Amino acid sequence: MTTLYLFNFILIFFFTIGLISSSSPTTQQRIYCIIKTFGENLATRASTIHQTWARRCDKHRFLTATNLTKWNNISLPILNLYDVGDNYLELSIKVFDALNLIIQQTQPYDFDWLFIADDDTYVIMEHLRQLLYHTTKPLAFGHLFSPKNVAPSHLSGGAGYAINTAALQRMLPNLQTSCAQWYVPGMEDVYVSRCLQYLNVSLNGAIHDYHHQFYPLEFLTMYKMDIPKWFSDYNTLKSYQGFDCCSSQSITFHYMTREWMNFIEWARYLHDSE
Repeated sequence: MTTLYLFNFILIFFFTIGLISSSSPTTQQRIYCIIKTFGENLATRASTIHQTWARRCDKHRFLTATNLTKWNNISLPILNLYDVGDNYLELSIKVFDALNLIIQQTQPYDFDWLFIADDDTYVIMEHLRQLLYHTTKPLAFGHLFSPKNVAPSHLSGGAGYAINTAALQRMLPNLQTSCAQWYVPGMEDVYVSRCLQYLNVSLNGAIHDYHHQFYPLEFLTMYKMDIPKWFSDYNTLKSYQGFDCCSSQSITFHYMTREWMNFIEWARYLHDSE
């Protein structure tokens, strides 16, 4: 087990070094990050994200629907909801409720893009900033799933997705009016995508060379091509084994443990300064 862990450590270290060397100047688009989490994860996953990649958002909030008196010793920026359950079944309603609050803020908004991710997603913000740009066209970026059962494409929730303010404005006056049929319990990423498509927002799968940039799986899974069937059924690009598995401009990886998040943070940002 120790040998396997060391091997994985070395793999991620060298991949992360590759990401460092590929960095380039970023744009000045302001990014508001919403991290979907649950009360029981505030002291663990949420705290790790707060200390790592979320610091590089222009602002960020952890989306919960819990009794915060249980967590009054935790200092995190939280967007807490009260009329929805803090569970996976109601995650779609939770996200729509949050979107409702956000779109009704005073305009012009103090951000250019809204980025929504899970609490086990690691984000390389510099690469996200390189992808996003100013446009008046309503856009959303992420990992675009295209199911082989001919169902419409949708963005992966676990890989994270970015929505610009032009798209958010199409949700006004509120989502109960603009997207009522999807404002129900269900698959959050599918329902948000359906809403965006209904509002004529372009869904874009971010691709660099022949690779995705948003990954709904962790790096080691992609590296070893130990990919589940559902990914093969939904994926639109050929998968490759080894370091060619992933883009040098990778933006997100999903199913990341707190330990790997901290390691990538150290390898990418901290080890040269020690």
